[in-house]
Amino acid sequence: MKDDKLNVQEPVEYDILVKIKKEDVHILNYLLEAEDNVMNIRSFEGEYLKVIATKDTVVDAIRLLENVRSLVDLEIVALKPNNGSAG
Repeated sequence: MKDDKLNVQEPVEYDILVKIKKEDVHILNYLLEAEDNVMNIRSFEGEYLKVIATKDTVVDAIRLLENVRSLVDLEIVALKPNNGSAG
């Protein structure tokens, strides 16, 4: 048998869960619009905002979210691999 990875998929994108007040999401949207194609703000998943980024932009997305913390009160609480599923 070859040394192939069987049934193992590399994540296509990542879900970044962000703790933020709902009333501050619009400010975050305005700030992030300047950085085209880095991440996409989805919706709240329980008490956390779900933001997605591709595997190629996830590091930039995290850095950008950390930088806007000086303007918007937020906290990155989780980073989860996602194989492109909408759920």
